[in-house]
Amino acid sequence: MKIFKTIVVFLICLLLYFIPAFLFKAEPAYYEALQKPLYAPPTFLFGIAWSILYVIFSLYLAEKISNKRLSKEMLLYFLMNYLISFFFNKVFFIDKKLFLSFAVTLCSFITGLFLFLTTFKTSKKEFLVFTPYLLWTLFATILMTHIYLLN
Repeated sequence: MKIFKTIVVFLICLLLYFIPAFLFKAEPAYYEALQKPLYAPPTFLFGIAWSILYVIFSLYLAEKISNKRLSKEMLLYFLMNYLISFFFNKVFFIDKKLFLSFAVTLCSFITGLFLFLTTFKTSKKEFLVFTPYLLWTLFATILMTHIYLLN
C-alpha cells in the first residue's frame, strides 16, 4: 500500500510541475526570433531538461512526503521555488517581459540554492539530487541575462 501512496504522490507532484506548460503555452517562434548568444541551446532542449528536473523533484518529494520526512523548511523552499517558476512561461512567452523573465529565472536559481544548501546540511548524499537543478538554473540565469542584454 505504501508504494501505491508514493506513486500517487509522485504523479500529483509531476502534474503540478507541468500545469504551467498547459496554462501558458510556449511559443518557440518567439524564442527563435530573439537575439541569443552563441551558447544558447536549441528550443527542444529546454523541454527535455525541465522534464527531467521535474521528474527528479517529483521523485524526491514523493519519497519524502510518503515517509513523512519532508521538513517544513524544505516544504517552504519547494513551494517558493514552484510558485516562482510557475510564472516563467507566462512572463516570457505571453507577456514577453525579458527583464521579468530574468528575475524569475534568478529567483528560481536562488530558491534552488536554498534547497541545495538545506539538504547539504542534513544529508551529504541527498544534496546531489539538487545539483542538476542548481546547474541548469544557473545556466538559465546566465542565458536570460545575456538574452535580456541583447534584446
